[in-house]
Amino acid sequence: MKRFLLYIFSLCAFYTAFAQSAVTEDATLQERVSKLEQRSAVWDKLKPAFKFSGYIQGGYDYLWNEDGTTTSTFHLRRARMSLQGDIYKGQKGAKASYRIQIDLCKELSIMDLWVKYQPVNQFGAQVGQFKVPISIENTDYNATQLEFITYANTVQRLVRMSSSDLQGINSSGRDIGLQLYGGFIKKDGFSIINYELGVFNGAGINNKDNNKSKDIAGRLTIQPMKDLKIAGYYMGGQTNASSLVEKYPGMLVNHPDANVTYLGYCRYGGGVDYENKYIFARSEYIAGKTGDLNTEGVYALVGAKFLGKCTVGVRCDYFDEDKNSVGNQISYSAAISYRPWKYLRLQAEYTLQQYRQMGKPNANCIYFMATALF
Repeated sequence: MKRFLLYIFSLCAFYTAFAQSAVTEDATLQERVSKLEQRSAVWDKLKPAFKFSGYIQGGYDYLWNEDGTTTSTFHLRRARMSLQGDIYKGQKGAKASYRIQIDLCKELSIMDLWVKYQPVNQFGAQVGQFKVPISIENTDYNATQLEFITYANTVQRLVRMSSSDLQGINSSGRDIGLQLYGGFIKKDGFSIINYELGVFNGAGINNKDNNKSKDIAGRLTIQPMKDLKIAGYYMGGQTNASSLVEKYPGMLVNHPDANVTYLGYCRYGGGVDYENKYIFARSEYIAGKTGDLNTEGVYALVGAKFLGKCTVGVRCDYFDEDKNSVGNQISYSAAISYRPWKYLRLQAEYTLQQYRQMGKPNANCIYFMATALF
């Protein structure tokens, strides 16, 4: 009997100890789960403020001219990394955000570095280095969204998008400055009337101002429906003349002083952009003066989308460097892009460049490019 009672007592003691251990382990597990949930909640709050992304673009270009000369090269076009996010969101729509984007293609270069704050939909301010509000293609289509490999020649030459810009400033359409912006008549998540007005150095990216005045740029966009934008814009200021007068003698037609330091310039124009799930179409006219050089250009493109992965498009692009002369340039392009996966895009483009009474041979260009996104 004593042995039986001792056995029962030992069994109860063991069960009690086991139960207490299980309760302790359960409490420890719950505590760990609670801490993980707290950390997850903190990360969910921080995640919108730290969005890291980037892309690499490389390809192959083949050009042959009517005079028999050819060019063939592989190249790395862009290698960019970006950190951006929302650092404040108010209950009534107020928000603050930032972006830092660098390009590692040739050497470390800061592309975007800005902060903006919009207390109400009708008014916001942005300061730093960012896209100048001129041209729809410049601001609304980055290199991973553009239907073509190359930007329209009109945009490249008049909006500082490439080394062929008339002012000799290659800044990917960006500059350092301050901009005010906002929208009115909000409908279905977008504003029907939108404005941007900014003051900029006018010297390109990562550069201090190099003349005695600031550049002014502004754009007014009407968006009557979600898929349609109609915009008008202006940019003007002064440009450094020293490196341009030899290349473009027409800049100094009305300036007897060959040693003039600064020349006034302006750019103005407008465009329309339509895009839905199946088709896209865009056209812009941009004109202006650089000193006494009168320039204008216009492009139009149209295309279609298939299965959310493939796009095809054609574009015609007219550019007249100086309306006082007889020569001009017109380009015809056809392009196709295919996105087999979310993070990979393949593109091909053919362009015929015709130079009318400019003393240059017509050129045929074939471009291939692959974009890897992360």
